[in-house]
Amino acid sequence: MSTSPNPMTVQNIEAWQLPRTHAFKVLGEMQYPLAQVVANIACKHCPSFDASTMTMRPSSGGKYLSVTIEVYLETHQQINALYADFNAAPEIKLVY
Repeated sequence: MSTSPNPMTVQNIEAWQLPRTHAFKVLGEMQYPLAQVVANIACKHCPSFDASTMTMRPSSGGKYLSVTIEVYLETHQQINALYADFNAAPEIKLVY
């Protein structure tokens, strides 16, 4: 019997060398306050996050927005918590 991985747990997380600075690119629809949602999640898990370093880029059609952040990660729990909160936010369509 095989078990499915927990969708809130990053696979092969042991491979992440910590501590490190990591960039996340988050995509969502333009109609939402995506930058604020992403900043709130980042601040919750990475207290040193500086929202002024975020970059944003609209899609060519203007329907979507890409928000890129850099966070300082110290623990594997931070990584899982960030992905879990990004996944739970209805405004966010994709994170990589």
